Amino acid sequence: MRRLKEDIYFYLDLTKDLLKKKEIIKAIKYYIEEKNKINIKGHYSILIFQEEGNPIFITDKKDANIIANSIEENWKFRLKKQSYFENGLFYIFSYIAETVRKKSKYNRIIIITDTPSDLSEDYQEALFNLVSKIKNFPTFIDIIRISEGDTRFFSDDVKLNMLAADTKGSIVYIQDRKEFSDRIKKLVKSKQFISTFVDKPDIIKISKEDYVFYNHLAKSLKKPEDAQGLKCYLCNEEVCPICTDVYDIPLICEDCNSSFHHCCITNHVINHNVGIPNIFRCPGPSCDVLLKIDEDEIIEVSGEVEVSSVKDYMAKEVLQKITKERPKVKPLPVSTQMIEQTKDKRIDTVPVTSYSTAEKNNKTVRVGGFFGKMYTVKKVSDKIVYEKLTKATSFKPNNDMSEK
Repeated sequence: MRRLKEDIYFYLDLTKDLLKKKEIIKAIKYYIEEKNKINIKGHYSILIFQEEGNPIFITDKKDANIIANSIEENWKFRLKKQSYFENGLFYIFSYIAETVRKKSKYNRIIIITDTPSDLSEDYQEALFNLVSKIKNFPTFIDIIRISEGDTRFFSDDVKLNMLAADTKGSIVYIQDRKEFSDRIKKLVKSKQFISTFVDKPDIIKISKEDYVFYNHLAKSLKKPEDAQGLKCYLCNEEVCPICTDVYDIPLICEDCNSSFHHCCITNHVINHNVGIPNIFRCPGPSCDVLLKIDEDEIIEVSGEVEVSSVKDYMAKEVLQKITKERPKVKPLPVSTQMIEQTKDKRIDTVPVTSYSTAEKNNKTVRVGGFFGKMYTVKKVSDKIVYEKLTKATSFKPNNDMSEK
């Protein structure tokens, strides 16, 4: 797996003077200069709110002096009446959501704050709803709370701890400049990278609302204006070698103009999605844009597992399909010769549904196309459960599948 860059966002939510400007600038410059030695492709941003509530947001810089100068120029004009904690995170989250369309990367938000936020529970609920979406890109939140005297408890402690824990970040309470400097140095060495939405992640649970969010971020492949001589980037052929369907015209990624057969890209998505079965990064050269195929094309299972990748949304769609008396399934035009040629070098394609003579409430599906593995499917409570068949099971296509 290639090493991804880490983009760092500093958010100064400081209304008091518990830390001096020069101490903050010195610590952040140290962090950037040291981090640049290992985070070669990463960039740095700074967010400060002015007294009128206007955000100063300097983004995507490599030079520590640019970030330091931004703090210097805006320090005396910063907001001092109240904390804008939630507002700042909303601002940064929105920017991250826009940038992840183009490139996969780690995001780390370092919040330096000295004042509890007192916004309503509605704001907090909205914040955590957004965190549930943004954290899987992945995004980590590290919080440094500057406390005064022996104060250790604040009205927003629960919220801060939940944010840090939910994003695999950290939270620390400090009282003086020495502790602040030490904490920044520790963050330089932070290696909290986990497998979330990057290269074969663990199965995740996602709500319908969050799925809609991710689906909106991703682009669809487009039909080419001229398909003459167009070759698939994955198989390097004009006609797909798997389905041999001359009507499987390669679709185009608008950002890099790479083209992909339907069969080829479906197989790629099964193995290289971003954690949601139908959303993936373009495999084209020098491209990383977020793409999607129809969610109905993918049913992601492994062994015996509860399907939860798109939670009830996907499960409901699957259940509707497998419980119909006779679903209409588009056949794959695979010849006897093609079957013999591809037994050892097969590529999964579009899911195809078949029926066993098992009990009425259990169905059998083949995941990954004609050569895919067989699974029994049953409903347990309100979930769909897939169990891989361990014994050889014959597959007899319906009569209407014998020809296209």
